[in-house]
Amino acid sequence: AEEVPKWWRLGTSPNLVQMHSQAIARVAPDAVERTLLESIRKEKRLTAGGAQAGARVHNLPQQPRDVDDDGEFHYVVLGPKAAWKGGGSNSEARRFIQERTSPDNPRTYQNAVLLLVPSHEGLEALRKRVLDYVAWEEVGSFPETKTFDDLRKARLKGHIEEARRRIPDAVVQAYNTVVTVSAKGEIEAFRITPGDEPLFETIKKDRRARIQESVISPEALLPEGPYNLWRPGETSRRAANLVEAFAQFPHLPKMLNKKGIVDTLALGAAQGHFVLRLTRPDKSVRTIWRCEPSQADLEEQGLEVVLPQAAELSDLDAGVLAPGA
Repeated sequence: AEEVPKWWRLGTSPNLVQMHSQAIARVAPDAVERTLLESIRKEKRLTAGGAQAGARVHNLPQQPRDVDDDGEFHYVVLGPKAAWKGGGSNSEARRFIQERTSPDNPRTYQNAVLLLVPSHEGLEALRKRVLDYVAWEEVGSFPETKTFDDLRKARLKGHIEEARRRIPDAVVQAYNTVVTVSAKGEIEAFRITPGDEPLFETIKKDRRARIQESVISPEALLPEGPYNLWRPGETSRRAANLVEAFAQFPHLPKMLNKKGIVDTLALGAAQGHFVLRLTRPDKSVRTIWRCEPSQADLEEQGLEVVLPQAAELSDLDAGVLAPGA
């Protein structure tokens, strides 16, 4: 005789829990992975606040080339393949920090990349939540559900909605690992504790992320400043090199907004801490000191920062010579 389905064995009405157990056994793994990825992609708490703070946000990029190597700060949320195992590593996560397009084409601005990835155990807990939900949806497709009365239909709908509601928090809890370059130039991972705020806000507050949001003072960019930006004996540097150094060298803090460093250069010139120098195509020189440089000046690729004691002024704002200036 034909075997009676499991969900009929306890009586004449289908048993929802047993039907759900049967559905779990027949759900295709790729259906779970599709729903898993979509749930991660839709969860705004993973990415919220990043763009507002000045970061370039990347939600589930496919490969390192999707994250520009341009000196801007990049906040990258990676998918399940980048799950970090406690005490271990993950080659997928490392690739996004170390490579531009391939192992033979390394990333220049590694200090400007910060990854948010799931922990291995967090991902498994999330995957179970997703499987639970997909299996309840699968129960809804069983032919037997066509004979359900209104009460049993309502119960099934309740199970589906409850399983769906449990996924978003599981996504956030899974994404509890930050991967970035340490001050020693090594790739390191550290755990955060997800709470009610967007995860980027939690990461910003963690000293291990080494993110600096506050404005740098002009004095900090000088040779005697804390950042070691000048080689011994140097009296001038390209402005672009000073700006990009924070994205390139791991001993420096991670600056959320490159424009903030440019603004510091402008302020430093206006306050007289250093001189900005532009060499024109005809080799003549223009200097900017104790006055505000224009936006066009700051965008010049050849703009140099010169220490005052080594600068020869070709231009001087009339206001500097005014009495009391």
